[in-house]
Formats: sequence, structure tokens, C-alpha cells
Amino acid sequence: METPSEPKAQPERSSRWMAIVAVVVIFLLLGELWRRIGQASELGQLERRLDSQVTALSSQSAGLATEIAGARSDEAVARWARSEGKMALPGEVLVQPVTPASAAPAVSVVDAQPPALPTWRIWWEWMWGEG
Repeated sequence: METPSEPKAQPERSSRWMAIVAVVVIFLLLGELWRRIGQASELGQLERRLDSQVTALSSQSAGLATEIAGARSDEAVARWARSEGKMALPGEVLVQPVTPASAAPAVSVVDAQPPALPTWRIWWEWMWGEG
């Protein structure tokens, strides 16, 4: 004969298993949620870094565009032609200074330094004194 406590054991066991499975599923879902939150944080940091780089590059681009526009102006071209291009306008005389051919070459002064000691000698003197 069956005792009345045996039929209650089956529903109790199945409800325990269901509770364990539910807890495991909740932990897995929380782990996945935590992983996604971490990824979102990393992506946010990357976005802020990229925004600052884009801002810096935009200001650099604007500065370079201004510099290019200035270099293409007539005044900049005329300035370059006179200074580096060695050109002159009609009616002007171009003067180029020339160094004399008989100029003596510059004498280089070499500092007299004592010859370097070999490494083993430095260690010897360090460990046992001057010998």
C-alpha cells in the first residue's frame, strides 16, 4: 500500500527542479545583461574618444584650408617670387649677395677629452679603488 506522503513528494520535487531551473535561467539572463551593459560602456568611451579626435581634426582641417587659401593669394605668390624664387618686377633690379671665393673656411675647435677608459677598468676601480 502507498502512503499518503509519497504522492506529495513528486510535485514537491518537480517544483524544486523548476525553481532551480528558473534561478539558473535568471542568472544566465543577468550575466548576458551585464555583458551588454559592459559593451555599451566601452562603446560610449570609444565614441567620446572618436568625437574628440574628429573635433581636433576638423579644427586642423579648417586651419589648413585657411593656410591654403592664403598661399593661393596674389600677395603670397608675389612674396614667394621675390624671396625664394629670386624674381623681380619690371623696372626693379635683383641684387643677390655672393660670398667671396677667398674666404677662409671656418676652423672647428675640437675639445681635448681624455681617452675613454675600458668598461672593465671602470668596474675594477669602482669595486677595488684606484689601482
